[in-house]
Amino acid sequence: MRTLLFTFASLASTLSAQDFLLYKFDSPCTNEVINHANGSGAFPANGTLAYNTPTAYQPGMFGGALSGGSAATNTYSRVDSGWSPAAQPMTGSITLAFWAKERTPVGTALNYLCGCTSTGHRLFTNGVGGTGLYFRNIVASGPNTLDLVLPAATTNFQALASAGWVHIALVIDATAGTADWYVNGTSAIHYTGVGPGLINTAGNYLVGMQLTTNECNYDLDEWLLSNRAYTSAEILGLSLVPRAGDGDYTSATPAQCGGGNVTLGSAGGAPYVGNLGYQLEVTATTPSLFLLLMGLDRCSYGGVIPLPLDGTPLLPILNGCWILTDAPVILNGVAIGGPSPVPFPIPPSISTGIDVYSQVLALDIGTSASSMSSGFVTSTGL
Repeated sequence: MRTLLFTFASLASTLSAQDFLLYKFDSPCTNEVINHANGSGAFPANGTLAYNTPTAYQPGMFGGALSGGSAATNTYSRVDSGWSPAAQPMTGSITLAFWAKERTPVGTALNYLCGCTSTGHRLFTNGVGGTGLYFRNIVASGPNTLDLVLPAATTNFQALASAGWVHIALVIDATAGTADWYVNGTSAIHYTGVGPGLINTAGNYLVGMQLTTNECNYDLDEWLLSNRAYTSAEILGLSLVPRAGDGDYTSATPAQCGGGNVTLGSAGGAPYVGNLGYQLEVTATTPSLFLLLMGLDRCSYGGVIPLPLDGTPLLPILNGCWILTDAPVILNGVAIGGPSPVPFPIPPSISTGIDVYSQVLALDIGTSASSMSSGFVTSTGL
């Protein structure tokens, strides 16, 4: 396994990150679902959770998972990505990958794992998909219309998901004109003569539902949508370890003190295992002293106080500041002009699936005015 991780890390270091959406479902204390996608191709917004199931989250393949509901009882857990494909189409090469496990028996009715709030793009089982999967990718009418099937005769998706977690991936390679379905990291069916992918349906893209009425009976984890074709080695890697990624979050707090005068981001690529060049970056609009808060929990401070936490009662300088992470580790520094790097090397020996939450408190050197950034999560993986 260690040799495989080294191999995957080498692959990750040579490929341009073009993930668009990456949901890990690891923060059950808020309805904000962090998009961990990293790179220039990432959709910038986080998703919004809605559910009427007893709990929106279940134990996942790695960390948490989005809970399945029941189409029979109209129960659901879904994430609205905020992305409208009609306004921002995804074209060319596309990779979709995820883990799934049956929550409630699906029966024979259509069951939708994702889709949009308007008729068009969707992924479902049953109906014309049988016990396999059917990826409906609406393009123009004629020879470029692209609907891709993982046929039941090849893979009984429903049976696999009822027995436990199964990893599914679909790779559309616009350059090669091919499409491949993978099951648990291995190619299950290969199509040739395939036109480029196009997702341009009106309405927002949903995970765990389609049309806001078609519920999903499956728990879902590590939901990845990318605008490039993953290699077979990368798909194998996704079936063994979680995907590396990072992203900011607000936990739906009011505007932070300072109104955006300090921000926290990253540089050096995704935080994949072995990426010694990964770093956090603190950017302040004025010369400032800063404290970088770091912890492993975004749901409670010290395991006792629920987050987010209004800092106003704690210290006068925290008036209007919201604390979004536990902070057993606090680093200090100075931000003067442009991004100030904070090295955060990811060694080859570190485990995958570790989430580190960070946040910055900055004090203007001239005025002593305080500013607080949004939270930021770093998730190690492939």
